[in-house]
Amino acid sequence: MHNSRQLVGITCLLYVCLLVGFGPNRLLFAQPISADTLRLSANFRLGTIHILESAPLPADVVRAALPFRPGDPLTTERLQAGLATIARLYARAGYPLARVIIRQLDLDPAHPDRLLLTLTVEPGPRLYLDRILLQGTRRTQPAFVARLLHLRPGQWLRPFDPERMAERLAASGLFRRVDPPLLYLTGDTTAALVFSLEEAPPGSFNLLLGYQPAGNGRGGLVGSGHLWLRHLFGAGRELELQLERLPGRISRFRLEAADPFLLSTAFLIRFSFIGRQQDSTYNRQDVRLTLGYQFPSGLQITSSWRQEITRPGPAGLRLAGSQQRIARGNATLLGFGLRWQQLDHPVAPRRGLMLTIQAERGRKTRSTRQLAGLDTIRVQTRTRQDRLEATLRFYHPLTGRLVLVGGGELALLRASQYDAADLYRLGGARSLRGYNEEQFVGVRTARVLAEVRYLLTLPTFIFAFLDVGYVATAPRPDRPIRTTWHPGYGLGVQVETGAGLLNLSYALNPNEPMLDGRLHLQLMLAL
Repeated sequence: MHNSRQLVGITCLLYVCLLVGFGPNRLLFAQPISADTLRLSANFRLGTIHILESAPLPADVVRAALPFRPGDPLTTERLQAGLATIARLYARAGYPLARVIIRQLDLDPAHPDRLLLTLTVEPGPRLYLDRILLQGTRRTQPAFVARLLHLRPGQWLRPFDPERMAERLAASGLFRRVDPPLLYLTGDTTAALVFSLEEAPPGSFNLLLGYQPAGNGRGGLVGSGHLWLRHLFGAGRELELQLERLPGRISRFRLEAADPFLLSTAFLIRFSFIGRQQDSTYNRQDVRLTLGYQFPSGLQITSSWRQEITRPGPAGLRLAGSQQRIARGNATLLGFGLRWQQLDHPVAPRRGLMLTIQAERGRKTRSTRQLAGLDTIRVQTRTRQDRLEATLRFYHPLTGRLVLVGGGELALLRASQYDAADLYRLGGARSLRGYNEEQFVGVRTARVLAEVRYLLTLPTFIFAFLDVGYVATAPRPDRPIRTTWHPGYGLGVQVETGAGLLNLSYALNPNEPMLDGRLHLQLMLAL
């Protein structure tokens, strides 16, 4: 009886009409009903839900979007959250001015001990994007933001999801701060989006140093320098330069340039050059041109052309048995790839997924010297190559501040003849931690990783990791393919310092003493 009297009073207040929607300034609003006066307790349960008007969305879709169902307790907070959910549903459908109106909240005739909820949705006009305005930026162009969010001035503003837009811009890593956009009406059916952004530094210099214990003459200090310029000319263009030095007089150089929105379209173009000097054994140059298309969902598909040139050095020209150690080679490969990435933070994500797959096929021409009796002859052969490379990372929050990171890498090479310059290498700070740089070589390599991070303050965290590597060696006439497994594990910390982002880790493997681990120090300096 007490609940029925309380319900009558609340019904009189609610029947005035509660409105929820996305106004011109993006904020949710409601007609003035005091939260102290309007209070539904958990004793009230919901009975029937009626949707009187909901066009253009079906009533079943609107009803399914509500976070409560018949029989659930109905409190003021849950009711307001449900109305806000419907307003966001219409905003994503292109009706950001939609209003959700409570027409009735009374005793349910079919269930006298429950409530009858009747809603009406006024969608308002369809809005078209007039223009995009940016606040707090120096380099960024409005056209780039439009492309990044897959928006086009003059077209229907759909979907309109301010929080999702802000998350997408923040996940690009190009901005330090991103506020949800404000929506301002510029006409009866046109609106402008205003973004308040703080740009991140235009580039970074990444210094990676490591110490690995001596073994087989390959111990000592290793390191690399990586210059990464991003968001060139305010349009998201990238330029990367990397120089890496490994023990044994091995060095690598990489140059890469990319435009994610070629000629202001959804097509991307990328050019890369990779050079490798393997002491006096051989040198190799790899040139690749990639064209791709980016879908609004975040999926990216690419096609590529690659030219590989291998030239033997003085040590590679020597004969090993009856033939030259390193063949002179020229290979041309065509490829197809896809990439999908959805992360909530560019440096220390808590949730998300990143997947890349690249498949290539082509022909390689090999030229070697071989023994024929007492003389040497030059033999030229042409073989087919198939390559498959894949990378997977997923991030999932556990309890509290814990985050689980999982995934791995896979690389496969298939050919009738295998050259040392073509093989995949595994081991080191960027692949199989706990082992020397490029310690393992094979035609098939893989790594599975599991990492648990404890977040302190983004992007600072401590972590423990476990890596398991797999290597299948190249077959030879006197030896078939051999497969081996190599586990590695360790601890590390990532800290944001005044100089930049510092990542320090200590990695081990079960075959060596605890004090013979690999120490890796990575410092990312903002430019």
